[in-house]
Amino acid sequence: MVFGSGTRVTVRTKEQYEPEVYELSDTKTNEKVCLATGFTRHNLMKDWTAFSGTEASQIVEDGKPTGVYNQVAVLEAGQECGNTTEKADEPCAASLEPDEMVNLASLTVFGLRVIFMKTVVFNVLMTLRLWISQ
Repeated sequence: MVFGSGTRVTVRTKEQYEPEVYELSDTKTNEKVCLATGFTRHNLMKDWTAFSGTEASQIVEDGKPTGVYNQVAVLEAGQECGNTTEKADEPCAASLEPDEMVNLASLTVFGLRVIFMKTVVFNVLMTLRLWISQ
């Protein structure tokens, strides 16, 4: 919230969480990104060189902000992420859980596309039949 020029009010939670930092890489393209997650201060990562030029985004659950932030930075060649939380011998155990609403929306969109395509094909066939009969 900003009041006039130079006055800013920031509301923070009581709990202070330090970021968990992960370096993620793509084996095919050799691109690396640095992910900082689970921290409570919006500008906490501004002093890290890898995160300069990026901005933290707040985690939202059920449409409500949680006060916890994530920040992602694409690393240049030779650039390091910094102090990472991950251990080299531990595999990444992330899993995505299916969401029923996303599945329903996907099926609905697919059904509407099928109906639309059937309508287009029917109209083209009827137009061709009309042209041929004249």
